[in-house]
Formats: sequence, C-alpha cells, structure tokens
Amino acid sequence: MRSLFPIAVVLLVLFALPGVAVFTADLLGYGQDVNAWLESRAGVSHRVALTLPAAVVLFCVPPAIILLYFLRLKRKALPVPSTFLWKKSIEDLHVNRLMQWLRRNVLLLLQVLAALVMIYGVLGPRLHGAIVGGKHYILVIDNSASMSATDVAPDRLAWAKTEAIKEIDACTDSDTGMVIAFSDVAEIRQSYTNNRAALKRAVEGITPTLRPTRLDEALGLAASLANPARSTENEAAAPANPEPGKERTYVGVEGMQADVHLYSDGKFPPVPEFALANLNLTFHVPPVSGSTADNVGILRLDAERDPDDPTKVIARATVRNYRGTDTDIRARLEVLEGGDRLIATYDDDETRRDLKRRPIPAKSERPDLAFTISDVPENTDYVLHLKLDGAKDAFPADDEAWVVLGVVRKARVLVVGPENRRLRDFLDSVSTKKIAEVAFLPPDVLTGDPKEYLTPAREGKYDLVIFDRCGPASVDAMPSANTFFVGYPPPPFVPADKAKPGDANAVQPVTGPSVRGWQGRHPVMRNLQALDEVDVAEAFRFPDQLPPRTQRLIEGSENLVLLAAIPRQSYTDLALAFPLVTGDGRWNTNWPLKVSFPLFMRNVVLTLGNVRDAGTEEPIKPGQVKHLRLGGAAEIRVVAPDKSSTKLERGSRAEFAVTGTDQLGVYTVRWDDPGGKGTQYRRFAVNLFDPLESDIAPADAVKVGSATVTADAPRKQPRDLWKWPVLCGLLVLVLEWWIYNRRVQI
Repeated sequence: MRSLFPIAVVLLVLFALPGVAVFTADLLGYGQDVNAWLESRAGVSHRVALTLPAAVVLFCVPPAIILLYFLRLKRKALPVPSTFLWKKSIEDLHVNRLMQWLRRNVLLLLQVLAALVMIYGVLGPRLHGAIVGGKHYILVIDNSASMSATDVAPDRLAWAKTEAIKEIDACTDSDTGMVIAFSDVAEIRQSYTNNRAALKRAVEGITPTLRPTRLDEALGLAASLANPARSTENEAAAPANPEPGKERTYVGVEGMQADVHLYSDGKFPPVPEFALANLNLTFHVPPVSGSTADNVGILRLDAERDPDDPTKVIARATVRNYRGTDTDIRARLEVLEGGDRLIATYDDDETRRDLKRRPIPAKSERPDLAFTISDVPENTDYVLHLKLDGAKDAFPADDEAWVVLGVVRKARVLVVGPENRRLRDFLDSVSTKKIAEVAFLPPDVLTGDPKEYLTPAREGKYDLVIFDRCGPASVDAMPSANTFFVGYPPPPFVPADKAKPGDANAVQPVTGPSVRGWQGRHPVMRNLQALDEVDVAEAFRFPDQLPPRTQRLIEGSENLVLLAAIPRQSYTDLALAFPLVTGDGRWNTNWPLKVSFPLFMRNVVLTLGNVRDAGTEEPIKPGQVKHLRLGGAAEIRVVAPDKSSTKLERGSRAEFAVTGTDQLGVYTVRWDDPGGKGTQYRRFAVNLFDPLESDIAPADAVKVGSATVTADAPRKQPRDLWKWPVLCGLLVLVLEWWIYNRRVQI
C-alpha cells in the first residue's frame, strides 16, 4: 500500500500538466493555435470563460494549497524528558521532506484534485463531434454610412456587432451560423460554421464604410443555400442531352430553414423582387430615442462659371435639416489652391448681403445657398470646400463637401494626309483652337524619316491622330494614341487597290450607299440628327468579320458599316468608310454642309482627344469607380485624402479605373506626361450626397418582397452562471483547509 500514494501523486501531476500547458499557451497568446491543433488531432477545443487576471488567480490556488501544507509544522504540546526533546528536535529537521510528509496527507491530494477539476471547468473544454438537429442562423450586419451615427454609444455599428455577438452566445455548438456584412455590396465574412469563436472574430472584424445601403445582394447571399434555384441531386440524376420539350425534374429543389438576423437602421430602398421563402427574417434596429434624426447634412454642391463674367465662379449647395427643431448653422465655403492651401473663406451670398443668418426650419432644406467667388483664372487649380459650422449632430460625414474646378486640357491632334479644306476649316476655327492644338503632316511621312511621325507618335506625343485618305502599312506602325481614319481602312484591313488576291482583310468599293441607321449612345455620336440626309458617292465595305467589341456607329443597307469604333489595346480606332473629298479634290459627300458634321467632329476631338474643359470634375460617391482618360500615360499614382498613395497601371485598357474611393474628400492623381510636359495633376472629389443615408432616423419596418418585417426588441445578453458554483467550491476548499488546520469543531 505504500506505493499507492506516490502513484496517486504522479497521476495528479500528469492530470494537471495539460491544463497548465493550455493555460500557458493562452497566457502567451497562442490559444487559437492550440485550439486548432487540439481540434485537428483530438476533436476537442477550449474557451477560457474568465478574464486573464481571474484565471491567473484561479491557477495559483493548487500551488497555494500545497505551499501552505509545507509551511505548517505539526507538534503537540506534551511534557517529555529532555533527552526525548532532543530526539524530537532532530526529527523536526526532516519533517518537511516531500515523500516522508506527504504519505500521510491524502486530504491534500483530494483538495488539489478538486481545485484542478474546477480549473478544467473554467478552461471550458468542448467536444467537436457530429452535428445533429442544430439550427442555421445568418447574421446580416449593415456597415454603411448611416451606421456610423453616434446617437447610440459609441456608434450604431458597434451596437450591431454587440447584438450579433449576443445572438452567437445564445446559440449552441450544434447551431450553424454565417456572417454577412453589407453596404451597397455584400460580403460573406464567415461561411457556415458551428465555431462560435470564428463567428465572433468575423463580427468583430467588420469595419465601418461611407457607402450607401442596398439589401438585395445581402439577401441573395443569405438565400443561396436556403432557397437554391437548382438541385444538384436533380442534375446528377437527369440524363444528358434530353430531347427538347421533354425535360423534367427528377429530384425536387429542397432548401433549409434559416433564421436571418438583420442588424440595420433600415436606410435602404425596398426589395420588391425578393421572396424570403425559407428565410425567417428578424429586423433589429438601433435603440435611438426620439422620432426625428439628429442631423443636418449637405445634399448637393456644384459650381459653374458666370456666363456673363468668366472670372467669377458661382457655387450652389443644398442643406437639409432633419431635426425636429429649427437649426442655426453657418455654411462656410473655403477656397483651396492645390487641394490644401487655404486662400479665401466665404459665407453664402444672402448672409453677406443681409449681415445675418436665417436658421433652417425643422425637417426642411435650404436649396438655394449660393456663393460667388471672384477673380478665378480659367486654369487655376482650385478646390471648393463647404463646411457646416455649429452642426454638432450625430452624423458628421455629411457636414462637409468638396467640388473640384476643372482645369482646361487641350487635345494634341495630328492630321496626316493631303490638303483637305473641309477638315482644315473645322480644325482652324476659333472654337476648335480653344480645345485642341493641331499639327499637319503630309502622307509621305508614313514612309519617310521615323523622327517626323513614327517616333513621336509611338512615344505618346499625340492624343488623336487623324489619317485622311492614308494610313500606316501595318499595326506595328500605328501610333500610341486614338485614331480617326477618313476614307481609309485601319490596319490590318487593306484598301482594295493595295490588297493581294484572296486577302481576307481587303475592303471592297461600294457606290452610292445610303445611311439607314446610327447609334446615338456613343460619345462621338452625341446630339447627331438627320444623318439619313447625308449622301455619299463612293465608300468601301469592311469584311463581314470585324474585330471583337467593334461598335457599328453608322450603318447602311445590306449590313454596310459606314462608321465603326474598333478597339485596339487601350485605344480606339474610329474608321469612316468614305472620304470627304476624292483624290482630285471633288466632293464625295454633302456631310460637311450639314449641321451634324461640325458637331460630329467636335465630339471626335473631345472624346478621342481627351479634352477637359474648365467646368468642374464630376464628383462621385464612396465606393464608385472613377474612370480617367489621360492620353498616353502608362501609370499613375493616386493620393487619397488621408495622404496614402496607390500606383495604378493602365495595361491594355483605354482608361484608368480608380477604385478604393471609400474616403470622403479630394483625391489627387499625378503622372508623367508622355509628351514631355513634366508631372501632370488631376483631382476629383468623393462626397456622400445621399438623402437616405443622411436621414438617420431608423426605420420601424422594412419591406422585402410581399412581406413587411417590423423591428424586433433587442436580445438580452445571456449570462454564464457556472462561475458562481466554481467560486463557492473554491471558498469551501479554503474554509475546509482552515478548519482542519485550526481543529475547529462545528
């Protein structure tokens, strides 16, 4: 029997080691790695349910019990002879030897064992096995702009995440959950899993955006499993290539019931075309006090030059008061040069005239705020910044707005061809010179010294090259620019008189074609009318097989293409299938005599020449893509309002697509001009300008399909009660030890 006690001590130590190892890993920050290893190897995991300081105190209890046993010396007060006293004193030297003393302390082992069992309970071991009968639930969390409102502390998105975590805590390990975050786009942050820790991490990782709200995509993701459109079992059971009209369903579509918890303020349009079917939707709204929104926001800001005095710029704004009371705010317009240097500040014209401000009435707007800025040169790099001073509302995102005044950029145009008075009359006009710098070269430069045409054209010196009754011999000789071919086919197509017999790319002559239709949506065709009145003497027919994505802008009879926009890498080759004049200078068409011709030529220069006028840059909303045509630039650098920068390469596209526009403010784009004009700059503004997002009063109900879902009460936080029994057990252990050592009789 003597060996049983040491064996029990060893077993107790072995029992304690896994808990010590797991807790030490948690203490060092490796808890998730340990969980992953345990789940993959043994199908178990753990979750410490106490805070770190409390867990440290709990783990110190077993060593404290053992330490107190060692520090206690057991003596009895007895009268003995002195020689016997000497003997007992010597034995006291050995009283604390480990195995000698422990062999009579079974109670110590029981106390330590009880403490370890409680500690393992606090570690929260969980067994991962087969899931039977659990429910499916989907947490759909709105992280759009209005969810950043601070009328719920600290903000609405934080409230939504807290409520979602409450829902996770209320579920069991047999329940399977999914997390979806949405604004104008939806994203699955965590696919279906019963790992509640992973679901919580997905919820906690959702960050706010300034985008608008659209629910349809989020519901589509939620319904992808609950309401499948097709059955995979049916596809597997159905025979291949059934006879038309005899298809049938072998295995019906079966979805799954899922509880959808929507955490949003409801600031999105209705979703009339969606059927909930197997989705049980619960709508949770922030607990905002009051029936009105605590917000004053800017809904519009634009600017234009005074038509009577081009040196004046008039900015106009619309400000709405969503509050239930009148609000007195100061609308202040700042003029920034170079995007950030303040040079002037303006009150609105009415305030400057009357020397006092009028408050904005409750639940109404001021659509007529005007600011007049004088002495603004045409090509000045100005940004107008409107601020609402004194708003102090719960949604500051719409208290600012920006508009960028446009900087004139002229098109660099090269005309290659023989003398053509019809073209020159337009290109030499005063109105054209305001938007383009035009150079003329004879057609023999195409085969002459490369320094005259090919080298500057390939280096991106020109935005638009017009080839009049001539053209490069091959695609390799094409310029790094958009082109407009007049009466001559662009490579790889070949004129009939220069083509080899049987050449599939040869164009064929056509006599007397007529215009049957045209496409008015393309930019070069904007505002063109009565093109069927255009007469043409001679033209050519393109082969039937045109390059992919070619747009037929003007068509004649018998599938004849008279004007085509042919894509070439990042450029566009516009090809007119008939010349304006013949080789001997005679008229080939009456189009130059029509009103539509100068409009068409101006559209060509503006669109293919990348002209930018002196109006304003079109603002965009957060998350939208900004498309920029910057001539021959191969790469650009975009600087966001927070001064972070991103390099973009155009590749084979015709324009740059600037994404990542999630911040409000002014973005600066800079690039090196291929024509040798140094570093160029262009700016654009991102503004909220969304009445739905600015009206932050939560909705009482949402309409999805034919169903109207009203807001539900928030879930109460479930509380763990096991901590109190564990604490009581520890107190009992301490009390028992104290009673035992004090020999107190109860």
